[in-house]
Parts: sequence; C-alpha cells; structure tokens
Amino acid sequence: MSDDALPPVIPVGGMPTRSGSVARVLLLSALVGLAIVGLAFQLGIGDAVFARPGELLLLYIDVAPVLWFAGAAVLLSALRWQSIDQRFRWAALAAVVAVVVSIIVRLTLLQQSLLVALLEPFTLGFLAVVGAAIAFTRTRVRRLARGTDAGITLTGIGLGFALVGVGLAIGALRVALTGPPVPPGAVSRYIETSPTTGLLVAATMLMIAGLFWLTDRTRNQ
Repeated sequence: MSDDALPPVIPVGGMPTRSGSVARVLLLSALVGLAIVGLAFQLGIGDAVFARPGELLLLYIDVAPVLWFAGAAVLLSALRWQSIDQRFRWAALAAVVAVVVSIIVRLTLLQQSLLVALLEPFTLGFLAVVGAAIAFTRTRVRRLARGTDAGITLTGIGLGFALVGVGLAIGALRVALTGPPVPPGAVSRYIETSPTTGLLVAATMLMIAGLFWLTDRTRNQ
C-alpha cells in the first residue's frame, strides 16, 4: 500500500498531513540546501570554475550526504506513524551520525587533519543543511495545518540566504586556516590571507536571512 493510500497522520496539534509528503519535502529541501552550501563554499574558497564534465556533480558526492539521504529515507518511512517532531529528531540524529562517520573517514582513510575535516561543506555545513530542511518542512506543515501556506516562500528564501552565509563562511575559514582544497595526492598550499572579507559577506547574507525571517514573523503574528 502506498503512502498516498494511507489515512492522514495527525501528529502535532491536529496537523493533518501525509507521511509521504513530509518525507518528500524534507529530502528535496535538503538536496536544494546541499547545492546552495556547496556552491557558496566554492565561492568562499575563491574557486567557482568547473572545467571537467561531471565535476559539479562529483562535488556533492560525499560520505555524509550519501549516508544521510539513504538513512533518512528509511527512517522517515519506517517511523511514519510517529509524530512529525519525533521523525525530525531522528532525521537530525541521522545527520549527526553521518557527519561523524564522514569525519572519521577523512581522518583515517584520507589522512586529513581534524581542522580540514571540519571545514568542509559536508561536515559542519551539512548539519546546517539538514537543520534548514527540517525548519522549512516543519514551518510548511504547521501552516498547512492552519489551511494556508502564506509566507512559506519568505521562509525558504530566508533559509537559502542563511545557507549561503554558512557556505561562504566555511570556505573563507578553510582558505585562511588550512589553505585551499587540493586534489588527493597533491601538495597542499598554505595561503596567509584574512577571512575578514568572506566572513563579512557571510554575515551580510545572515542579516538578509534575518530580515526575511522578521518580515515573515511579522506578517504571521
């Protein structure tokens, strides 16, 4: 029996929604967020040129996203009878586990330092992606429960700006603290540069995200 044939789930405060719809929105939001953070990270490290076929796609194939998208799909399906907030907590826990596994792989197999492993879009940045996806999905479900999705676009745009800020900040710190990313086997170059500009741009993106949040909150009070 498919999710579409299931009766509505009423998990929190009488919010009627279907399990399959929640899962699809969460996973799609995370995918979009991952693309945003990845591109912002590339801008943060000053490298936005993709010369080889498939290079952009390969940018997003990493341990943490692969583990989380596979695990989250199974969890959301298996726990569809639980409340939405409970499912979201399990999805967040799955993200933490996936990132920890990714860091361990980087430290052991790739011989990266802990600082380099952390300053990747698929470690700290990926936790931000999952958090934003959960926030967007929860907001959408709550508003649909009130019979309208007014303002959900503002929420999405605001979270998008926030993720751009996160990606830029991680990229700027990566270059300043450890040098730019290099292909496996190549010699790493350390560049003494200040992350001030990148962090200021990131802070600007976060402030814009805050303005969208404030506008949406004011309209929905």
